[in-house]
Amino acid sequence: MSNKITKDMIIWEIASKYPITVSVFLKHGAEFCCKGNVSIEEAATRDDFNISEIISDLNQLLETTSQDDEKVSEMESLVEITEYIKNNFHNPIRELLYPTEVLAKKVASVHWHLHPELVQISEIVEWMVPVIEIHFDKENQILHPMMAEIDTHNKAGTRLEWLHCGSIENPIAQMEFEHENYGDMLQELRKLTSDYTLPEWACRSYTALYANLEKLEEDLMRHTNLENFILHPKTIAMEKKVSGWDSCNTWWCGSDNEFNF
Repeated sequence: MSNKITKDMIIWEIASKYPITVSVFLKHGAEFCCKGNVSIEEAATRDDFNISEIISDLNQLLETTSQDDEKVSEMESLVEITEYIKNNFHNPIRELLYPTEVLAKKVASVHWHLHPELVQISEIVEWMVPVIEIHFDKENQILHPMMAEIDTHNKAGTRLEWLHCGSIENPIAQMEFEHENYGDMLQELRKLTSDYTLPEWACRSYTALYANLEKLEEDLMRHTNLENFILHPKTIAMEKKVSGWDSCNTWWCGSDNEFNF
């Protein structure tokens, strides 16, 4: 096995190039987003995880998993990137949300007396489902069309006169704020489930619930990384190119600093 990952590599750069690795960082308790601008070795001291184990898990994952997400960083078209995200993350995640909510309620109602944390897990899932649905709607119905407009001007070599929100940076900032919000919920779920460790007697519904939650976590964090580290920076740079001016962030979509639609 060839080792792509070494201890001196910067965590957020790994997560950006290989979004699927976020599941490993979460498993080991390694901060990979806002605090990910340090090497694995430095993060190990800060976050208290085993360097050898995390590097082994990262390289094993990359060795055995298709790296389609890597292609995204090479895409020049914003529309191509947003379509990839919609088809590979928005749609599959939406299909998983409702069954997971049903399972969470069912398992909590049956096993709460042995594992009272299941009640809180069910409440978090119930809260997350509409939050994620609305978040995806904002991206698909508002943000991505604006990106498509920027993309069109870039391909045609024409000037972008104005976006209704002033600058694309404003709705992007709101989306990244929402990424942090549901990221906090995912971390809480991992904590409540003891890293998705099942009791020995776990029934099929219990097992399916934890499997669904872990899959949601992986896909949502891959989605977040692709947007935060690839799509959004590309979009901001392209907007500045086609507008001919540096965004000043003085305008805002919606009211009270919310990205409404």
